[in-house]
Amino acid sequence: MAKFRNVEFKMTRGNGYGQYIISAKYKGVDINVHTTNSQAFDWCEDESNKSKNNEARKYCYTMIKNQYNSRG
Repeated sequence: MAKFRNVEFKMTRGNGYGQYIISAKYKGVDINVHTTNSQAFDWCEDESNKSKNNEARKYCYTMIKNQYNSRG
């Protein structure tokens, strides 16, 4: 489980090659976002490079926020 700006989320592999799902509870709403960003998947929980780790967590947070804002 990763965290960015007090939002906990997890990034898991999807059903196909290079497919990933970002799952979180954002403002009380369950959010699931599809992405193909393998670099974010690789660095999301790997803290050996703080810069890349922070960039990956920020990417996931932005995807979650955008999905929340675009829901109908």
